[in-house]
Amino acid sequence: MTDRRLPSAALVVVASVIAAAGMVAHNVLEFGPAFLLRPETLIPLAIFGLFTLLAWAKPASPIACVPLLAWAVLNLVGGGILSVLPLGLFPFQPEQTLGHYAIHVVYAVAQLPLVVVAARTLSRRGHPAADGNAQ
Repeated sequence: MTDRRLPSAALVVVASVIAAAGMVAHNVLEFGPAFLLRPETLIPLAIFGLFTLLAWAKPASPIACVPLLAWAVLNLVGGGILSVLPLGLFPFQPEQTLGHYAIHVVYAVAQLPLVVVAARTLSRRGHPAADGNAQ
């Protein structure tokens, strides 16, 4: 039998912390520790925090999970993948080294738990066994 319960609020928070840590690791490794106090780090961290608090308060609500999923996908695709490729989409030319690619792999992989947890929460919402009471 498949487990149809919704992910717990604590699991959403842990996945969010992992995703935020991936973004912070990227920024620190890419730009140095001083970058921790710059808006390019603090604003995304505040967004992670806001969406995570919303998901903590209403863990099964699409109002909480949709923005969290969208934010994780944006970080995965935009920050983890597209911003490392020399596509001309951004006002900078990314460094094309193995180390730079490795940093972006860490950034992208760290987003995956949040993508999975948020998507699973949305897909389980409204399922008869989602509340854990079904036999």
